[in-house]
Amino acid sequence: MLNTEEFGTLIEAQVVVEAWRMEYNIFRPHSALGGLTPSEFYARWTSEHQPALSH
Repeated sequence: MLNTEEFGTLIEAQVVVEAWRMEYNIFRPHSALGGLTPSEFYARWTSEHQPALSH
């Protein structure tokens, strides 16, 4: 977890936090989202709730 990390530089902190953010939002399923990742949930929700764009 990030709350136990000690970073030597700002760049190191940015790299570690970005890796954690990607893991959390793209690859890690969440029980509150029915076992989907936040990215999957967003894609599914927008396809079901956004009106189709007409050309």
